Amino acid sequence: MNKNAATQLHIYSAFFVLAGFVLNRGVFLLFLADKGMSVTEIALYQALYNIATVVLELPTGLVGDFFGKKFSIQVGVLLLFFHTAGMLLLSGPFLVALSLVEALAYSLQSGSEQALLYEIARNAGQGERFLTINARLLAAQSIATGVAIVLGSFIAQVSWSALYVCVSVFYLLQLFLLYPIERMETTHSKNSGEERFDVAKIFRRETWSIGESAFAVLLLLIGTSMLDGFYGSYYNLNQLVFDAFDAPVSIIGIFFGASYAVNATAYIAADFFSSRFGKRNTMLGSMLIEAGLFMILPWFASNPLCLFGLSMVLCFLPEVVYITSENLIQDAIADDLRATILSVASLVRALFSAMFFSIFGYVLGLYPIQIALGVIGAIAIAITAVVSLNAGARLFGCSAQGGL
Repeated sequence: MNKNAATQLHIYSAFFVLAGFVLNRGVFLLFLADKGMSVTEIALYQALYNIATVVLELPTGLVGDFFGKKFSIQVGVLLLFFHTAGMLLLSGPFLVALSLVEALAYSLQSGSEQALLYEIARNAGQGERFLTINARLLAAQSIATGVAIVLGSFIAQVSWSALYVCVSVFYLLQLFLLYPIERMETTHSKNSGEERFDVAKIFRRETWSIGESAFAVLLLLIGTSMLDGFYGSYYNLNQLVFDAFDAPVSIIGIFFGASYAVNATAYIAADFFSSRFGKRNTMLGSMLIEAGLFMILPWFASNPLCLFGLSMVLCFLPEVVYITSENLIQDAIADDLRATILSVASLVRALFSAMFFSIFGYVLGLYPIQIALGVIGAIAIAITAVVSLNAGARLFGCSAQGGL
């Protein structure tokens, strides 16, 4: 292994884990309320953030491929620093406007972070071990997030200003870690004189490294992103589900705090099962087991403790699906549009997450909890069937000799 490339991987790994150490993540909405924002204004902030994220995902992915993934991430972190400073210094409608800055910042990072990690790992001679590396880093990042949420809540009890100053310091530390990372990827700006950039190339066969199965990979990307949007919506819905049982806020907090430890375990488990059964079999098996668990979900609605345990498992398996499918997609796409294509996945995920959450909220408000969970389970089975039979089957058929 090239020593410099290995050093680059270690430095970027430190940045990757630190990016999850967001101290204000668990108390952000409480801070907005403390700043005097009404519930309506907070809802407007969230709505603007979600809309802007959907609109900006694809353009910001193109920024990463045009000007470099490191550049895109650096600008994103810098914007988060300014966003944090603005939260401290501004008030009123200006706070709502900051949602657009936050959305732009995270959109600039969303596709480029994973894309750059893949390319740095490959350049370090670790391309074949990317799933293992990614699993360990995501596990470490999840643990860092859980620790940050707890630590941030204690700092917030002392001083909101102290909390946001600490958050700003960590963003500066991220920029410090990014500085020595070399720009190893080829960008469109370097090749602008050789060929005209064509957005439609995203969907053409030459974009994908595996040629004949390009359409299958596109189906896999859209299908698993749609499924991930469904899983994410149900994860957030647990707040309302547990509230329907009059669960104490502390219990709900324990569930969401523990879910980060569950995520970390899932990433390591995904690597373990993939090494024994293959990535595609691990992904498909997890999808089918998850669908089966959603099928029995209504029968647990009468027992809050059992529902709590089952919901933990329903948080575990989606992370296995996510990391294995993301690895299959990373292996199949070319470098010059890697950030853009991963941003497309984020775009699809955000769209379906918003759509499913709206549907789930409507169903939960219209029917008793047991019937509502039955409807959600039926939707889960239908989506899983479509994704596994279409995207999964096509990918397996096209890549039977490709070692996926």
